Amino acid sequence: MSKLVQANELRWVACPECEASCRDHPLPPKSSLRCIRCGTLVKKSAETISLQRAWAFATTGLFFALLANSYPILTFDVAGNTQSNLVVTGIFGLADQGYWPIAVLVSVAGIAGPALHLASVAYVLTACCLRVRLPALRRVLSFSESMESWNLAPVYLVATIVAVVKLDMLGTVAWQQGTLWILALSLCSLLTVQLFNRNLVERRLEELE
Repeated sequence: MSKLVQANELRWVACPECEASCRDHPLPPKSSLRCIRCGTLVKKSAETISLQRAWAFATTGLFFALLANSYPILTFDVAGNTQSNLVVTGIFGLADQGYWPIAVLVSVAGIAGPALHLASVAYVLTACCLRVRLPALRRVLSFSESMESWNLAPVYLVATIVAVVKLDMLGTVAWQQGTLWILALSLCSLLTVQLFNRNLVERRLEELE
């Protein structure tokens, strides 16, 4: 009877790469669980990845996203004509030239995507860290995973650097404060994704339910 109870209490997790079943069990500090079929990382110990740190970076990234869209990124001077550019300046420029699909893509990947991803992650982690029940946690968790691929703030930062190199051949380009906020937003986005532990979040949600 005891063996049957133990067998029923066994928990299994699916490999995110090949979907093979891996036996779940408590991990010692600084250890990990890998798939025996493909070697993909399936789970890390809770001590290694802290949800509190992911929560802090996601919340901080939201403030950086607001600042990155409020301050100019650079100032472009050509023959005495000076113009300060915000993130939305390029979007409006594409729309005015008739490139609406590209304008929508840039607005989603550069503005809406990072903000929605960080906001949804912060919402779920608020419930997990404070152990409070919030509405639609499962749906928001799924939404955060779908928006992760649209959080392209680091890519936007690299594209901005490349654009500055090109524009410098035509005139004088000066970096502005908005670039620092985009850099900070990119770092927070990368660290949030790195520290976010889906398995630990699932267990916390089960406890809340």
